[in-house]
Amino acid sequence: MSRKMFQEFRHRRPLALLIPLLIAAVLVPILISRCGMGRAAARPLRQPRAVVDAHAPQAPAAPSVPASAPLSMDLGRARLDGSRYVVDAADGRTVELTLEPALQKRAEEVFRRHAVAYGGAVFVSIPDGRVLAMTGHSRAEPKRTVADLTLLPWAPAASVFKVITSAALLTAGGVDPARRVCYHGGGSRLRRENLEDRPRLDRRCGTLAEAIGSSTNSIIAKLAYRHLDPETLGAYAQAFGFNVRLQRSDAFPLEMAESPAEMPTEDLEFARTAAGFWHVFLSPLHGARIASAFANGGAMVAPRLVERVRDPDGTIQEPTPAPPQHAIPAAVAREVGRMMVRTTRAGTARGAFMRGGRRALPFDVAGKTGTLSRRRPYTHYNWFVGFAPADNPKVAFGVLVGTSGNHVKAAAVAREVLSAARLDASGPVTPTASSPTAVAHHEP
Repeated sequence: MSRKMFQEFRHRRPLALLIPLLIAAVLVPILISRCGMGRAAARPLRQPRAVVDAHAPQAPAAPSVPASAPLSMDLGRARLDGSRYVVDAADGRTVELTLEPALQKRAEEVFRRHAVAYGGAVFVSIPDGRVLAMTGHSRAEPKRTVADLTLLPWAPAASVFKVITSAALLTAGGVDPARRVCYHGGGSRLRRENLEDRPRLDRRCGTLAEAIGSSTNSIIAKLAYRHLDPETLGAYAQAFGFNVRLQRSDAFPLEMAESPAEMPTEDLEFARTAAGFWHVFLSPLHGARIASAFANGGAMVAPRLVERVRDPDGTIQEPTPAPPQHAIPAAVAREVGRMMVRTTRAGTARGAFMRGGRRALPFDVAGKTGTLSRRRPYTHYNWFVGFAPADNPKVAFGVLVGTSGNHVKAAAVAREVLSAARLDASGPVTPTASSPTAVAHHEP
């Protein structure tokens, strides 16, 4: 090679090397993103890893969902025998369940019809804790069991936790539920300035009762910041069953996972937690039990799934249910219960329970909504817990829907299931002889 040819090659060499590098820089990210999209689409149900507020610290990791919940009784083998669901045990005994066919079938049908990515619902009777409906559905992971989707805390409690904060504010905090608190911002995120009084910005005012109905983050956060501390709110969370594992019993022979709750000591993150921004996780069964406390004089019912057991020789055994767990004074339970009625009459669940100025059901429903989203993969969690009828509770419930798009909301699911029951003023919950399927209504 001549010296001149060598010089020309040496000057062209950087350009020759640069062209392949530019091509790689364009193609490699595309290939990686496509692979990543495939992995995200196939990613199984997991606990949230990122907070919705970009300015907040990383949310604490909750226990990952195992492949299936440990069972002593296989609900997947339940069958309808006359007017009762029964399960044949491995030892030859027949277990009669407390499930009410009308409510159970309606709950299963609603989830199946709307093809939710993840959904779980539990309805229990007041005051005896009999499980009237217990179902789960997952379009994203069809092999998920009912136990996975109803007994495991696979979603953040979100604004459902506001009812516990409110109970603490009324008792330990001494807050007047009618006192007006002025605020600004806090709709989708909370900053330190939202905890401070700023007359030029605080153009809106509301009471604690109104904050429950409309799920106003700033009011709850401000009051918790001023009147509570992590130790006190943590004690109330524990009184409502957080960080406490329920033991299996003959009346409820399924493993119930512990719902984790962390109380941050940093002021702003504590206020966020009190308002429902992460750090607390919940299962649908636990959500129903929390709601039962406000319907049952401050005592959370112990769930009962087994009505009776029939031995091969015909002997009948009826398990003894566990006693209810006292959480708060009865007067406080009634006060928060009245606040929860505002949710369905004029608050965040009005679209599901009101038609113009009329109720969608023959009775009032008390409830609390909760919504929160994680980023990767995107999952929107939607809660509705509560009890009905509001003035004479017969049933409490916890409904949770997890989706990646715009699907039926938990409040609409609860309304449809409640429409399948006749809640008499004096007697227990009884199934209706014939109840038309309601049309799901999406909130604004």
